[in-house]
Amino acid sequence: MNFYLKAFLVTAVLTGIGYFVHNLIVENAVISIFDTYLFLGIATFLTVSALKFTARISPNNLGYVFLGLVFMKFGAILIFFPELIDNELELTLRQVLGFLAPYFLFLFAEIGIVLKWLNDS
Repeated sequence: MNFYLKAFLVTAVLTGIGYFVHNLIVENAVISIFDTYLFLGIATFLTVSALKFTARISPNNLGYVFLGLVFMKFGAILIFFPELIDNELELTLRQVLGFLAPYFLFLFAEIGIVLKWLNDS
């Protein structure tokens, strides 16, 4: 099976399961759970795809590209989710963790997909 299709399927399944479990646990989320998982799922797939593309061109720079993509994703989060840094909207620790938990879940998924792919090649 094609790597990109596998990465898409893994990301889509992780996004779906994470969304439904998170939606069952959290009530009245300030930060949209659907938007959070949609953004993180797309960002994870794009990150993994960009790393696979980079591996073909310059495999020695995978670490730098990964680090750059993580910073770009963090910057995009601040743009797409301004409520995280809004002073007027005081988020509780639980609400912030409700966003950070999926963020790190998807970050670990990215790392897992890339490590599996690197070990296979």
